[in-house]
Amino acid sequence: MLRLALVLLLGRSRVLRVFLSAALGLVAGACIWVFHSVRVEAIGSNADSLAIQTPVKAHLRDGSTVLYRAGVLLARDTLRGPGVRYGLTLRDSTAVSVVALDSVVAMESFRRTTNGTTTAIVSTLATGAGLLAAAVVAFVIACSAENGICSNCPTVYADSAGTWALQAEGFSYTLGPTFESRDVDRLGIRPDRDGRIRLEVRNEALETEYFNRLELLEVRHAADETALPDPNGAALAVRELVPATTIADAAGRDLRLLLALPDAAAFRTDARTLAGASPVHLDDAIYLVAPAPAGGDSVALVLRLRNSLLATLLYSEVMLGDRGARSLDWIGRELDGGGVALARWREQWMGMRIAVWDGRRYRETARIRDSGPHAWNDVAVLIPVLQRDSVRVRLSFPADNWRIDRLVFARRARRPVVQTHAFGRLLDAEGRDDSSALASVRLADQRYLRTSPGERFTVVAEVGAAAAGPARSFLIATQGYYEPWISHDGLSTARDIGAVESLDAGLLKLRKWATVREARERAFATHTADLEKMRGR
Repeated sequence: MLRLALVLLLGRSRVLRVFLSAALGLVAGACIWVFHSVRVEAIGSNADSLAIQTPVKAHLRDGSTVLYRAGVLLARDTLRGPGVRYGLTLRDSTAVSVVALDSVVAMESFRRTTNGTTTAIVSTLATGAGLLAAAVVAFVIACSAENGICSNCPTVYADSAGTWALQAEGFSYTLGPTFESRDVDRLGIRPDRDGRIRLEVRNEALETEYFNRLELLEVRHAADETALPDPNGAALAVRELVPATTIADAAGRDLRLLLALPDAAAFRTDARTLAGASPVHLDDAIYLVAPAPAGGDSVALVLRLRNSLLATLLYSEVMLGDRGARSLDWIGRELDGGGVALARWREQWMGMRIAVWDGRRYRETARIRDSGPHAWNDVAVLIPVLQRDSVRVRLSFPADNWRIDRLVFARRARRPVVQTHAFGRLLDAEGRDDSSALASVRLADQRYLRTSPGERFTVVAEVGAAAAGPARSFLIATQGYYEPWISHDGLSTARDIGAVESLDAGLLKLRKWATVREARERAFATHTADLEKMRGR
């Protein structure tokens, strides 16, 4: 279970034997992954062979893809089994039975149907075959390198004085079509002098991303208000921001100064709380107190936060790590099972739980979903006033799973009018209009735009030039899902190391999270910068 895995990750080793026999689960940054123990039998007497029994895709160095609808055998240095090889445009296909493993960049699991509905119509960007193949290979190499940690889920950038500035991470909790969701994030941008907003959407992860819909939302509000999404994606206009009179964490630290301003000096779980983590007490908590507003029945809690790397490393080094190809069956079987266990686990453990004191106990009133380790996420949460004199709030979450930059109350909050702007243009990486891709993201339907690692596209919306009147804020809504990849190095390692040995080794690597978290986060920042240089941006 996730709780036991996290305990090991935070520095407790006494539950190792229990964990090895338990069901496995994890959350990876903004995206969710849960794998249950599945026995995978090797075929024949050759210990270097591994049978993958669920449908998979093999992505090749030349940009083509081989589909194995009934699974495939990894036998020494080859993939063996009936497959169909498709070019980048999916217009040509060839039957294959043997593929050299050296020609494989990565593999991924996929579903043959989507919840029993009509087969989805998938579009791809009009990117040249050589360009796409080079981008995919480069990203796999970068993300597979030592200490290489790629983000999960699509990232959204805006043009800021000639430089693309990170704005948001897209749809969360979307492992496969069963978990397709809509995610809404605040954009810190204004229209250009021609009344246009340009956003660049990138696939900076080892995954295939499927975009169903992209929307630009505009909120007009008073100059002294700030427009933010709530945890459900609805807009709130907040004003009269005030600090809490008391903010303390589970270790008793006074957090008022740390969380007063959005200055990147962020909260992280105290080392004492990390050291005390156990299967029965995994959470950290933050307690807030503020005066109740006169005559008001609610206030808003305003947060600026993002995830730490804890869950991402739990995914990359514990759950996948040396297992490599075996993960393909775990993912495939979880998806084929409809994700029921995954949904239950997500509801119980994920994100941040917000509870309000009613005079006798803390009553849970809202939840914030994990948003990923890459972009700061600004969100507002309506809090009911349950006592006359004060508002007391508790935030609870898995220890060290969050970095919180700002935490204040808004005395006034309202639901503003929201205008939706359709994107009028979608351009590929070479600046060419792609009408087919644009049509695929206009509506939430059975049409999808698919992107591969390293691909990017730009969307443009006409919103009108600035004029006298109310202030304007913009939000981006992304809807879709993703399918993870297992890199070539992971596939090779999986054939050499047994499942139990691999898991044991992976867990031992992360038993000292409290002592390595700063170094890992510095490495993540460096890795992100290196990817930018690779792009030449």
